[in-house]
Amino acid sequence: MPENNLSSKAYKILEELLVTLKLEPGKTYSEKELMAKADVSRTPLREALLKLSHQNLINIIPRRGIEISDINMTNQLAILETRRVLDSLLIKRACMYATKTEKNKILEFKILILNAVKNKNVEEFLRIDKELDNTIFAAARNEFATNATAPLHVRSRRFWYYYKGLDDLADSALVHTQLIDAIIDSNEELALSVSNEIINNLVTVVKKYINI
Repeated sequence: MPENNLSSKAYKILEELLVTLKLEPGKTYSEKELMAKADVSRTPLREALLKLSHQNLINIIPRRGIEISDINMTNQLAILETRRVLDSLLIKRACMYATKTEKNKILEFKILILNAVKNKNVEEFLRIDKELDNTIFAAARNEFATNATAPLHVRSRRFWYYYKGLDDLADSALVHTQLIDAIIDSNEELALSVSNEIINNLVTVVKKYINI
């Protein structure tokens, strides 16, 4: 397996460990600990860590280790404000530019989401959510917006997992299936409305913890 594929695998594993809180927010880990948790060797681990660092998902501290970004409500609000703008742009473009093949691929996620809800599998839902995002972003054809919003989605999934999770699984799945239908129908107005509803669901949690 080429090294870049190993690095990509390491990044994917570490990202999921971050989202599902198996790498605890604010905690510092050694390289050896992360190599064991991700079951990868040192070189791909370091390449994955560098990418995560550039995305502000971790902080590499020389001679101390790797600090996982914490969950800060003020920061989370800023993340959601930024996501709202970028998501709207990408979803609008996906409605405009998605091909029939891309729409068929997006539609396939609907069954996967419903199965995850049926099985009450939150982690599987998050994996599907990530792949759905990636497919929508690809259809939008704006790599700059995609690169900017991808790490924000990682933090948002982690935030949702921590504060919502299984209790919100069915409701979250419902709005995601509505988003899928809107994009398939090229209904830009409805898609943007649903996208805002997804963001508002998380903003409501933030407002419970900070005085704004």
